Amino acid sequence: MKFFLLLASTWLTTSAMAQAGKAVQKDTSFAVKDSTHALKEVTVSSRYYKKYKHDKASNTLKVNTPLLQLPQNIQEIDQSIIADQQALTLIEGVTRNVSGATRNNNADLYASYVFMRGAMITPLRNGLDLSMIYAGPSPEDASIISRVEFIKGPSSYINALNDPAGSYNVLTKQPMGTNTHQINFTAGSFNLYKLSADLDGNLDKSGKWQYRLNAAGQKAKSFQKYNFNDKVVVDPVLRYNINSHSYLTAEYIFQTQRFQQYFATVFAPHGFASLPIDFSINDPNKKPYKSTENNGFLSYYNALSKNWQLHVNAAYARDHLEGTYFFVSTYDSTAVNIKRRATYERLNTDVLAIQPYVNGVFSTGSIHHNFVGGIDINHKSFLAYSGFNDPTANPTLYFLNANNPVYGISFDANVRTGKLLDIATDQQAVSYQAAYVQDELGMFNNKLRLTVAARLTFSNTKVTKSPTKNSLGSTNDVALTPKVGLSYSLMTDFSAYALFDQTFTPQSGVNVTTGEAFNPLKGKNLEAGLKKDWSNGKWNTTLSIYHITRDNVKVTDPSTNQQSQIGQTVSKGLEFDLKGEIVKGLNVVINYSYTDSHISKDANASRVGLTTPFRVKHIQNTWLNYKLPFAELKGFSISSGYQLQMGRAGRYEIENLHLAPIFRLDGGIGWSNNRFSVNGIVNNILNRFNYGSAWIAPSAANLVGVYAYVPYPPREYRISVGYNF
Repeated sequence: MKFFLLLASTWLTTSAMAQAGKAVQKDTSFAVKDSTHALKEVTVSSRYYKKYKHDKASNTLKVNTPLLQLPQNIQEIDQSIIADQQALTLIEGVTRNVSGATRNNNADLYASYVFMRGAMITPLRNGLDLSMIYAGPSPEDASIISRVEFIKGPSSYINALNDPAGSYNVLTKQPMGTNTHQINFTAGSFNLYKLSADLDGNLDKSGKWQYRLNAAGQKAKSFQKYNFNDKVVVDPVLRYNINSHSYLTAEYIFQTQRFQQYFATVFAPHGFASLPIDFSINDPNKKPYKSTENNGFLSYYNALSKNWQLHVNAAYARDHLEGTYFFVSTYDSTAVNIKRRATYERLNTDVLAIQPYVNGVFSTGSIHHNFVGGIDINHKSFLAYSGFNDPTANPTLYFLNANNPVYGISFDANVRTGKLLDIATDQQAVSYQAAYVQDELGMFNNKLRLTVAARLTFSNTKVTKSPTKNSLGSTNDVALTPKVGLSYSLMTDFSAYALFDQTFTPQSGVNVTTGEAFNPLKGKNLEAGLKKDWSNGKWNTTLSIYHITRDNVKVTDPSTNQQSQIGQTVSKGLEFDLKGEIVKGLNVVINYSYTDSHISKDANASRVGLTTPFRVKHIQNTWLNYKLPFAELKGFSISSGYQLQMGRAGRYEIENLHLAPIFRLDGGIGWSNNRFSVNGIVNNILNRFNYGSAWIAPSAANLVGVYAYVPYPPREYRISVGYNF
C-alpha cells in the first residue's frame, strides 16, 4: 500500500507542477496530416543534446502513430542513455530504464534472458523474431545498438508469437550519410579494456551508396576467479539508395566470444551469498568456451505513393557454442565438498525470418485509416550434443572444498569429436507462417482511435532427437489471434488507452510427462493506461495496469532438471515510467512496477497459488544526468542513479523462495566538446553484495541441498574516452 500511495503522490505532484508551470497555449487541431516516410532517420549530435525521450517507435515496429496515441505501452531506450550509463552489452543494466524489466542471468555471456510482467519476453532484432531454441541470439554489444524498444504485452502487428508478457526490439545502427567517425576506448576494473569504432558516411559524392561500420574488441577479466570475457564484434551495413523513394540495405553482424564459463553461478553450502564474492567453481586448467554468431539482414523499402509503403525484411542468424563447463548438483554429507561434474556441449541453433508488409493511410468519409498488413515466415532449428544427457559420458566428480578451494587440477573434459549430427543428443525445429492485418481508425478529428487487428498463424513443432526419446514426430497447430485497442486524446498532450490482445506461441522441447512435444503457449492481455507529454514534449509519463493469463506454461523440476507443463498462470500489475528532460540540462529516467504473478490453475493442486519463477514484486529505478550550466564548467555533466528490487522469487516456483532485495547505487562525471569526450563512472558505490538468479537443488540421502546463486559485481570503476573526427 505504501508503494501505491508513493506512486499516486508522485503522479499527482508532477501533474500539478507541470500544469502550474505550463504557459497558456493555443488549441491545436487533431486533424491528421498526410503521412510521409523519411528514408533516413535524422540524428542530432552535439554535446548539449541527449535523446532520452522518443516520440515515435522505429520504422521496424511497422506503425507510424506517435507513441502518445498508440493503445499500447512501448518504452524507447536510446543509445545516449546506454552511453551515459556506460553499459557494455544489452544485458548490462539496460533493463533498469524500463518499468518491471529484470534479467535472468543464468547465462549472461551467451544469452539475454529478460523477464517482464511475470515471464520471459521475446528478443527481436531490427523488428524480426530472432529468438532461438534453447539460447540465443548472443547479447548485442553496446557498440552496435542504436536503441532498444520494450513492447509490453503481445503485439499482433509486430509478431503475435511473442510471449503475452511482451518483447524487446534491438535496433542496430544504420547508415546516415553524415560522414562522421568516432573512436571510443574504455578501461575499468577487473582488467577491462575495450576499443570500439563507429564510422558513417557516403561511398560516392551523390550519396547513392552509404555505409555504417561498427566494430569493437574487448579483453576483460572477471571479479570471479579465472573467468574472463574476450570478444570481437564487427557490424558493416551498406545501403543503396535506388532512387528518391526506395532503397536496399544489407547488414552483417559477426560476434565471437571466449570465456571460461558462460554463467557465473556459485554453489554454496550454507546459504545464498555465503561464499566470498570472487569464489568460483571454475578451474584455470579448463579450456575456454567459444561462442560465435553470424547474422545477415536484407531490407528493401519502396514508397509506392505518397501514402503507401512496401517493406521486405529478411534475416538469418546462426549461433555456435562449444566447450566444457563445471556444474554442481549436490554436496556430500559434510556440506563442505562441492561435487563438480565436467560436462561438454556443442550446439548449433539458427533462425530464418522473412517479413514482407505494406503500410499506409487512407480515408473513408470522416474516418482516417492507418493500415498495416503482411506475411510473417519463420523457421528455427536446434542441433546439440550435451554430456549432461549422454549416459556414456565420464561421470567422475571433481571435489572442491568450499572453505579451502584448491585449483589447477587434472580432469577429463569429456570432449566428443565427429559430426554434430552423428553425436547429437537433441534435435528440434519450430516453424510458423502467418498473415496479419491491423487498421487504426481515427475518428472525431483523430481524437478517438480504434485499433482492430487479427493474425492467422500456422505452426509446426518437430522433435527428432531428445534426451528422453529418439524420435517424437511433429505437431501442427492453427490459431487466429485478435486484437482490439482504443486510444482517446483527452488533450493534445494527454491520452488514455485500453487494449485487449492475444498471443499464440509454439514451444520447443518435450513434455516429460507425456513424452510428446509441448503444446503451444496461449495468452491473453487486458491493459489500460494514461500517457502524458509535459513541457511541450520534453518529457513524458506513462501509467499502465494489466492482467495477463498464460496457458500451457513450461516449468522445470529442480530435482530432475526435466520440463513439463502446468495449467495456467496469471500476472497482474501496475507500471509507471517517466523519461526526458525535466529542466534544461537535466535528463531523467524514473520507473516503478508492481507485479503479482502466480499459478492459477493446475492438475496438481499443491502448485496453485505459487509464485512464478523470477518474479520481482517491486522494482524502482532512477537515473539522473545533469549538464552543469556554469560557464567555468562548460561541457561537464554529473550522473547518478540506483536500482531497487524487492519481493524477489527464485528460479523454481515449487521451492517458493524469498530472496534478499537488490540495491545498487551508481554515480559518474563526464566532460565533452565537439571533438572529445571523457566519462567516468563508479558502479555499486556502496559495494553491496547483490545476487541475481537463485535456487536450491533438493537434498537427498546423506546429501545436503545446494544454494545456487549468481553474484553481481562488487564496486567497479570505468572510464571512457571518445574522439570524433
